[in-house]
Amino acid sequence: MKKHIYAGALFSLMFVLDFVTKYFIDLHFEEGERIRYLGGFFQIIKIYNRGGVFGIGQGHQYVFLTLSVVVFIILMGYYLYETVYNRVSSTFFSIMMALVFSGAIGNITDRILGKPGVVDFIYIGVEDVFMWPAFNIADMCIVCGAIGLATFFWMNEKKQKAN
Repeated sequence: MKKHIYAGALFSLMFVLDFVTKYFIDLHFEEGERIRYLGGFFQIIKIYNRGGVFGIGQGHQYVFLTLSVVVFIILMGYYLYETVYNRVSSTFFSIMMALVFSGAIGNITDRILGKPGVVDFIYIGVEDVFMWPAFNIADMCIVCGAIGLATFFWMNEKKQKAN
């Protein structure tokens, strides 16, 4: 039961952090406005992502909203199945799923609120060499959660093969 409390707390914290940072950027920046730090390596910029991951499919927000909701429902069902029926008792699994869920709901919320797109505002890289596509807290949560889940499944598979 503790794992669900930890996961719920992390979900709530990351969702609120994502929401508040996007709200702040939306309120105080014009689209395309940026502030450079560390010689431009780290930038805060307001960009509306009107597509999917890495800006793929610009202008198809409703397709990505539908896909996001469907994937969220499938993942929630999977989480409930694993924790209730298969009795996965790993706190790590629950926490990684909470990260993915908070990121998904954070970006879904942007689309539902009728914004021109998902608010991305973190931009890193070396200008004129390589800049990672702009992202937000929700995106970081999804990526960290997905890497953690991949590690969890890999370790479980390794453990099962050893037995």
